[in-house]
Amino acid sequence: MAWTAPKTWSSEPLTSLDLNQNVRDNLNHLKNRLDSSVDKFVSGEAMLQTTATEFVDVDAVNLSLTLTTHGGDVLLGFTGTVQSTVGGRSIYFNVAVDDVDYIADDGIICSQIGGSFDNNLHKPLSFVMLIPGLSAGSHTFKLRWKTDAGNTAKMDVVRLHPQFWAKEI
Repeated sequence: MAWTAPKTWSSEPLTSLDLNQNVRDNLNHLKNRLDSSVDKFVSGEAMLQTTATEFVDVDAVNLSLTLTTHGGDVLLGFTGTVQSTVGGRSIYFNVAVDDVDYIADDGIICSQIGGSFDNNLHKPLSFVMLIPGLSAGSHTFKLRWKTDAGNTAKMDVVRLHPQFWAKEI
């Protein structure tokens, strides 16, 4: 149901058709936008990992969301943990919107594991980002990552269960 520009009455009859279109239908349109969301909690049999130094999908199936929007802004979020096999190396995260990385260079957030005492420990990672001005229609959002050369980035989906979500606002 699409938004209808409200009518301005001057000296004409107010009909139920006008009220239904200008009040009920427009309120339904606004509510439907609030109901438009998708999320996934991820579970798996083995840890996810990468040694890629260019952005790749973290998990093209389980960390990929498809949301049909009415056009406008989408709020996107992720909560999970990461590990690094080498101290002092960074893990970078990005989001692809319709298979195009949203931020070019090193993405939207970075987790750097400290010294060797931090290696292979779970480090919390969380972000929320606004993606403004999407056109109406179906959009796919994928969580992507990369790491510094010589490092292996890991994400536990066996004992811990990351969440990836999108909501039209």
